[in-house]
Amino acid sequence: MGREVQQPKYKAVFFSAATNPDLTRSLLRLRHALFVRELGWALAVENGYERDEFDTDDAVYCALSADGQMIGCFRAISCDRPYLAHTIFSHLATRRPFPMSADYVEISRFGVLAAYRQASAVLYSLMIRFAIARNAAALVALAELSHERLLNRIGLSTSRYGDVQIVGFRDDGRRILAVAGEIPIPRKLSPTVRALLELTQAMEISDEASIFGRERLSA
Repeated sequence: MGREVQQPKYKAVFFSAATNPDLTRSLLRLRHALFVRELGWALAVENGYERDEFDTDDAVYCALSADGQMIGCFRAISCDRPYLAHTIFSHLATRRPFPMSADYVEISRFGVLAAYRQASAVLYSLMIRFAIARNAAALVALAELSHERLLNRIGLSTSRYGDVQIVGFRDDGRRILAVAGEIPIPRKLSPTVRALLELTQAMEISDEASIFGRERLSA
């Protein structure tokens, strides 16, 4: 009989640049490795950090680690503040406008290193757990078509703000096609969403950004 493959020990931290500047720098280095080096996005990089104008103290970050190594992340910004999709990609909202209220939250810079692609579902689980704790009506995002299809496969419905458009190019010249839209957060969770949340039910989660209130986060 073959040896049982041991699953990585995952840990997540929710934080801001103000609460944890050192972890913020590590996350910006991860974003350089993930989005620029692995995915080939043409993003501004300085001294190994991928950072943009929306990396302010208003942003909440989620860092996902496996066995002590940071492997994934996302950024959350309340939609009553300036956010990437509305500010830079407003032309993508051809069917309905981007929301501008605090009960909507934009998710951006979402991803997991290729070597840990199996952890994507864990990061999606953390994203939905965050949305529920924030009492968000919906999560706003730009999504490549493969991500939109994946969201639907794991039981998260999506609603488009417009049609698919070119949003940039990879360093090899390939077009990046994406759609703007939202993930509605229902008050009554479906069995598939509940199953997704179970992935992080017993996981260690550090809430430095005070998102979850008195909810019990760690096993």
